[in-house]
Amino acid sequence: MTSAIIVGSRGAGLTTFVGLLYTAQVRLATEEDGDVSFRFHAPRETLRHLEAIYGELGAGRFPTRDVDFEEHVLSFVLSSPRRRTVPWPRGGGSSLSSIRVGGVTTEELAELRAHESVVGESTRLLYHSPVVILLVDASRLRCEADGPAGPFFSENDAQLAATLEVLGRYLSTEPKRKARTMHPLFVLTKLDRCPAAAQARLHLPAGPVAGWSENDRQRVGQNAFESYLPATGRWLSQTAGGRGSISIALPRWYFSSLRIESGEGGPRIARRSRFPIGSWEPEYPYEEYRALIEHLGELSQRLPDVGEN
Repeated sequence: MTSAIIVGSRGAGLTTFVGLLYTAQVRLATEEDGDVSFRFHAPRETLRHLEAIYGELGAGRFPTRDVDFEEHVLSFVLSSPRRRTVPWPRGGGSSLSSIRVGGVTTEELAELRAHESVVGESTRLLYHSPVVILLVDASRLRCEADGPAGPFFSENDAQLAATLEVLGRYLSTEPKRKARTMHPLFVLTKLDRCPAAAQARLHLPAGPVAGWSENDRQRVGQNAFESYLPATGRWLSQTAGGRGSISIALPRWYFSSLRIESGEGGPRIARRSRFPIGSWEPEYPYEEYRALIEHLGELSQRLPDVGEN
């Protein structure tokens, strides 16, 4: 089993992101196309917590509880129901892929970097993750007349770069050389609340996210590095250039949003029916989350287990 760590600043939507990831996984488990059958595994308390978040999202409410990754590690398994190999076969033709997922805020990792704190075993294993999912809050992207980004994102950029440095340091100690490649996956959260000026600066393509080409996505990502995350982009490019003890895979970008509507007592998350199943889910870019889950499955099939030496 390999692992992935989700990293975002406070307020970047980490809990909502995990809730939508779980929502997408529930949908995958009940789809009828037979391409992917999903099985979800987590400690009982974590599962109860996630089900509560899933219920809030399905009812059109934003989650009111935060996921406690420190206490409970989240994991899931993708498999094929008909013994058919899923699109990411490993040498022996196994139809199983498994990845452990957990999360932490950039603020917590900044504290670790500053004080070299001692961490527990499960947290240490998480910090050795070769897959890093970085959340970037699109609602806070600001343009200034005399510069690309406001003070928040200068600080946020520094935190993300420092976070990657900390995780890179952990990954560099892996005994397996193949395990020392970091796979950064960026998720631009709250895209529905991204200011118009920032959308123009990012050159967001027209139309639904599902219709964007891979080249479009990479261009948006490059624009984000240049305008809002120069320190993060610089760390990635320098490390990818062989200046560090790890290597960096090409960053991949995903885009998350929720459709909001007016309701009694204030804004609510718009919902859609999952007829004929009989349940509700929030209006979010499901295909983005499915693509992310499938990519995690692909990575788990070809990356070695890490952090268990």
